Amino acid sequence: MHLRDFGRLFDFMRGVHGEPTPQVELRAVERPRSLPQLALLTHLDVRAVERPRSLPQLALLTHLDALEATDWLVTSLTTFARNVSSFLPGDLPAYARIYHPFDGGSGNDPHTWGELEALTGEELRDRETAADFALHNATNMQARVGNLPLPLIEVLVEHLRPATTTPELCYFAVWDGFGDSVVPRGLGPKLELPNRAYDAFSGPVAAARTSLSVIPFSHQSANLWWPADQAWCVATEIDFAWTYVGAPRDCIAAVLADPRLEAVETNALADW
Repeated sequence: MHLRDFGRLFDFMRGVHGEPTPQVELRAVERPRSLPQLALLTHLDVRAVERPRSLPQLALLTHLDALEATDWLVTSLTTFARNVSSFLPGDLPAYARIYHPFDGGSGNDPHTWGELEALTGEELRDRETAADFALHNATNMQARVGNLPLPLIEVLVEHLRPATTTPELCYFAVWDGFGDSVVPRGLGPKLELPNRAYDAFSGPVAAARTSLSVIPFSHQSANLWWPADQAWCVATEIDFAWTYVGAPRDCIAAVLADPRLEAVETNALADW
């Protein structure tokens, strides 16, 4: 209702009741120009995360200005989501699929895929049912997608370091579509693979621990990492809640036997 309509209403009410109506001055309410002090309340300044305008200094990592080191992947990865060899080179001796643990729940709740499968009665037969199970299941717990958790990276570094002759020279690639990426938008060159583009870096195998997110309390892993001698490769597809590792057979055997990892054996031609 407009302010002048309030005046008409008061005139009407005065006539109906036959009594004088006190003069009321109506004013538009304006928001304060500064935030007032509110008892027990704190104002939250919520802002969108923005990528940096220049590449920040990253622990142990150097951005690649030339992409010759990525030719191995460009030559090997020629299909998209067809089988395991769509995500990492298919000429490695052995392969494993490592599940990302489920977050949420209490300390006593199951957090492994095997435990949740047994609890819910689910049977994961292919990557489509597994991808759905990672986000929607009877426990309402979720596994991290597109991001290898840091504790699992620590374990993999232990196994992968002795499995290469070039542990001090490895390569890392992060998908360029992450909104919180440390890489400025438009920075090139890009590692172009089927349906995906990545920003690439070099560094020692220990650099796998470096977060590629601008959010201080978050951690974003590389989506691809491999050594200069191409002895192994790690692939965390952005839509999956698991990571593939291709490596020498004794290395994969050690990964499968490690109780800190929930891993199963797979192969280059497997669906998942």
